[in-house]
Amino acid sequence: METFILIAIIAGIVWFWMDSLRSREFATKRCHMFCVENRVQLLDQSIHLNKVFPARKNGRIKLRRFYVFEFSIDGADRYNGVAVEFGNNIEYLSLLHPEGEIIQGHMH
Repeated sequence: METFILIAIIAGIVWFWMDSLRSREFATKRCHMFCVENRVQLLDQSIHLNKVFPARKNGRIKLRRFYVFEFSIDGADRYNGVAVEFGNNIEYLSLLHPEGEIIQGHMH
């Protein structure tokens, strides 16, 4: 019984790690596209997981991940952006642009 529990815990950790890698890659691509659309540069592949927690949608529990990243307008400045990924979708993207926040929600 203890062996089964240990294997289940290890399998859960491996699943979470693999799912997190997939999620980060997906979010990075979407953030890059969003930056290109808004004529700014995503810096140093700077996207980082800020927080993660379980959430329910349509009766299913999935992980909602909040990412932060940095972008530049002219290459000499740095500003922050936010992306929220939930169940293989980007729910929210935001560039905290000095001329006003740029928001795009419910991307698929």
